[in-house]
Amino acid sequence: MRPIPQNIAAHLDGGATALCRCWWLIRRDGASFGFTDHDRDLAFGGVVYAARTGLEATEASAELGFAVGGGEVAGALVSAGLTEDDIAAGLYDDASVETWLVNWASPDERLLLDVGSLGEIRRTSDGAFAAEVRGLMHRLDEERGRLYRAACAADLGDARCGVDASSPAFSATGTVAQTDG
Repeated sequence: MRPIPQNIAAHLDGGATALCRCWWLIRRDGASFGFTDHDRDLAFGGVVYAARTGLEATEASAELGFAVGGGEVAGALVSAGLTEDDIAAGLYDDASVETWLVNWASPDERLLLDVGSLGEIRRTSDGAFAAEVRGLMHRLDEERGRLYRAACAADLGDARCGVDASSPAFSATGTVAQTDG
């Protein structure tokens, strides 16, 4: 079972809550952006989470074991840092995403819900976008590096093989003679 910080647990037990979600995106080039579904900007952990971004969580799933969980965020392209050109250029592909549940009245009361990465980003018919948020377990389904098999994927002598087929080790001289049998 996941431990919940005492301050956010007390807030959740209090009946009425002041909760919102915040997302922190870190692109592979190091640029980072904070977004919230609250109606005003929030700041914690040195990150400002911008309101009025049009982001909202549309669905989320969590899986046990090695199953891949994830979710989706949707919204309009209205953030100053999030542009359609950057999305089309792939700058947000595989960006790291932290999802937080935050007491907007006291942002120190927060719970890290999930850490994942952005998958597919799609444009919707109304001009907004939907981004798949993949859980960490999706990394186990990815092919990384080279595969080694009984049948080598490289050709003898090519750059991937690394063997110089023109070296003396691969040449021989001799005579072929026919024998009567």
